[in-house]
Amino acid sequence: MNVLVTGGAGFGGSGLVKELLRKGERVTVVDATGALMAERLYDVLEMENLCYSWKAIHDIKADDIAGHDVVIHFQAQADVPMGFESPMWTTYQNVMGTVALLEACRLSSPQKVIYAGSGNELGRPHYLPIDEEHPLTPHNPYSFSKAAAELACWSWQRCYALPVMVVSNGVVVGPGMRREIFIFKWLWAIAHDRELVIQGGDQTRDVTFVDDVVDAWLRCVYAPPEDVVGEKFQVSYGEEHTLVEIAEMCFEVTGKRAKIAHVPHRPGETGQRECFTNEKARRVLGYCPQVPPRDAIRLTWDWMKGLLDRQ
Repeated sequence: MNVLVTGGAGFGGSGLVKELLRKGERVTVVDATGALMAERLYDVLEMENLCYSWKAIHDIKADDIAGHDVVIHFQAQADVPMGFESPMWTTYQNVMGTVALLEACRLSSPQKVIYAGSGNELGRPHYLPIDEEHPLTPHNPYSFSKAAAELACWSWQRCYALPVMVVSNGVVVGPGMRREIFIFKWLWAIAHDRELVIQGGDQTRDVTFVDDVVDAWLRCVYAPPEDVVGEKFQVSYGEEHTLVEIAEMCFEVTGKRAKIAHVPHRPGETGQRECFTNEKARRVLGYCPQVPPRDAIRLTWDWMKGLLDRQ
């Protein structure tokens, strides 16, 4: 199988790339990060089955897609805080980058186009638990950009019969995770005896370990197209915790406590819930996440201790 992964040098994308290579697939990574800067892929860069294309997603063409059976779209401005400071750039990156990819796919006809959605697209839910049929309710510039990109995917499917599917999750943690995510920041603060900042505290997150998310993506890659094309799957762990509860998990796994500074919610985040159900992914994909949130944070901490040792 020939698989193209946009944003393949990132946290989730790199994990999927490595698993596909282990299974003997031919993988093309398209990323704006230069190959020698793609630290998460250092151990596989020289593999014969890997092609690394240093290219921004906005410049992708049909020739880049041609010959690939599956296209997986991770590339994005992936951090909520950056969306507050740079809403126009975030929107351009996430929406127009996705449109560029959809147009290239329209002209090259892969068997599947899989979009990495975000639980952040849902904001304050209308009902619980949140399933795949819940309307998108973006509540900040980042979530708008991801929701608009998802709507573009469905539009190109309806207009051009593009074989699109969407896979969405909550907050993903684990070795190699993005360092702007609040759980990394909290663990880092605890390790350095600094104040831990909680913005709000009653809003909730569904913490999912990266290996479980990668497993779900692999199941989407290998599932029969007739079972998954045109579908959306929620692949979070399926357990809701408040930020205050997650902070307590961080204290437990580190064996240390830190002072907490409670500050107001981020804009738009009052009332946010991540109470997802993964029942559809379990039923259709056979998805069965193995790592509970507390264990996921503990495994993240084990990795972080290695970073601390190298300081």
